[in-house]
Amino acid sequence: MHMFDKILHEIQKYNDIIIIRHQNPDPDAIGSQLGLANILRNAFPQKNILTPGTELEVFDWLGKMQQVPSNKYKDSLVIAVDTANEIRVDDDPHFKDAELIIKIDHHPNDDPFGNINWVDDSFSSCAEMIYTLADELGLPVEKESARLLYSGVIGDTNRFLYADATYRTLNIAAQLAKTGIDISEISHQEDQMTMEIARLEAYILENFTITDSGFAYIILEKDLLEIFHLNPGELDYAVPLIGKIDEVNTWAIISEKETNKFRCNLRSKEIPINSIAVKFGGGGHPLASGVYVHSMDNVQKLLDEMDKITH
Repeated sequence: MHMFDKILHEIQKYNDIIIIRHQNPDPDAIGSQLGLANILRNAFPQKNILTPGTELEVFDWLGKMQQVPSNKYKDSLVIAVDTANEIRVDDDPHFKDAELIIKIDHHPNDDPFGNINWVDDSFSSCAEMIYTLADELGLPVEKESARLLYSGVIGDTNRFLYADATYRTLNIAAQLAKTGIDISEISHQEDQMTMEIARLEAYILENFTITDSGFAYIILEKDLLEIFHLNPGELDYAVPLIGKIDEVNTWAIISEKETNKFRCNLRSKEIPINSIAVKFGGGGHPLASGVYVHSMDNVQKLLDEMDKITH
């Protein structure tokens, strides 16, 4: 049985379907989650499709999450989207109580935690995969689903800037646009920033460090971050910033979310850096990865590793 048919077979079996995604979500995680939910609700109106997760005000324009009782997972089908590792699942650890878990993801498959794993890192985004699934199964993608999936596609490709945006990506984006969504409005939503983020970006540009290898980084400690009064999720808008500088080849934005808990966003223009994230317990794409470390000593070790990478 083909992978798409396997997934459809399981969807048809279950009345309760819970779609989950990763912590610290981005437009691709939320767009894939809510987009798939809309597609399934339209195709199977008798089913109960739920989308739990932490609410972030910065993504209210995409949609709202639902509360799901922990005991609801037991007899349900769980579909995890855009989530590379089990440890990164947002919301309730009881998702593991589900009768069946399907993983749909476009990150390297270091943790195939699903009973069924459709993982393909040739896709630019999970939203691109969700559209492909719907198209292959003949499930209609109406305007609201298209809005959500298009948001995911342009979010993970940075509006088609990154190398994993292919002919397939552009063709799917065109099919989504054909539904009549306002593609300009979606791009403006993803590009705009608050005054707090603008001030943080100004601080980063004034204070980052660059080494002889072209590795740039900044460490934003907890006390400093509190000055900027950022809403949850807003810091991610600043992650691509240093990479716009010609002399920068690789870069890291280190933010202390809690005392001695550092979120490390690692990025590169050409040199794969995901092996470093994996080494420290994280993961991600070759050119965009992340990891949490729990001491300044480990932050320094990670920075040293990033500085050494030349090929």
